[in-house]
Amino acid sequence: MKKSLFLLFLFCAPLFGKTKITFIVNPFSGVGKQKRIERLIKKNLNRKVFEYEILYTAYPKHATELSAGAIKRGSEIIVAVGGDGSVNEVAQGMIGSSAALAIVPTGSGNGFARHFDIPTDPAKAIQVINQQKDLWIDTVRINEEAYLGVAGIGFDADVSATFANFNIRGPASYLLAVLSELPQYKPQDYDLVIDGKPFHKRAFLICFANAKQYGNNAFIAPNAKIDDGFLDVIIWKEFPPHAAPKLVHDLFTKHLEDSKYTESFRCQEVILKKPLKTLHIDGEPLSVEDDVYIRILPSSLKILVP
Repeated sequence: MKKSLFLLFLFCAPLFGKTKITFIVNPFSGVGKQKRIERLIKKNLNRKVFEYEILYTAYPKHATELSAGAIKRGSEIIVAVGGDGSVNEVAQGMIGSSAALAIVPTGSGNGFARHFDIPTDPAKAIQVINQQKDLWIDTVRINEEAYLGVAGIGFDADVSATFANFNIRGPASYLLAVLSELPQYKPQDYDLVIDGKPFHKRAFLICFANAKQYGNNAFIAPNAKIDDGFLDVIIWKEFPPHAAPKLVHDLFTKHLEDSKYTESFRCQEVILKKPLKTLHIDGEPLSVEDDVYIRILPSSLKILVP
């Protein structure tokens, strides 16, 4: 019965008008998969159902402008073609609207796509769009910015800042950024207010997770749920060098929160009181000078999933 209704929809869709869809492509993202996107769209998108356009970003935050403009022109689905940073920028122009976000991952880590089991093969990711299966998820407001997956301070933020300066992207470049920062990095002291309760923590890093992972199956918050109305705060404490291999193993096997060197909280609002130099939002570095206010925005974005 369901199959019959779906086929009826496919054949009758042209009578009711096609769904408008906008692809927003970061031409500099990740490992180069985006370069063949036009051919892949023609081959894999159901053009009986969708009327599409392809736009390319040219400068930082351009994707936010393009997504907001596309919605004003009547696009019902906005597709982010890029990595987590690109997905974040596209989504910032969509939060609170009825338009649906779709993802064609072409980045280095693709943590947000992996959270939803969206294929990292661009052709298969485009085919997910044809199903039009959607889900309302939480997003996170951080001062005047917003994000979908993971933000953080400490070591991961420093790595993101180093990685942003590399001309060549990809997992190998990210690993190089990690190895260049690790020998010189020292844990820092942080003052936080979590749901109104003050904390002073010395930490290797502190993660504010809406999704489970950074990308490449590095599960910084394996218990995070993206539609529960809560933010997961993971504090990675100072640790001795001999503990590093086990911590890395735990990170990639979803057991990091079981370690004695981590502490976790589930909350709706966090204030970072101590002045900071850099944090990252979905892997993109952000310079800050004042207090940082982070709060969850429940059910504020619609996304297409497999």
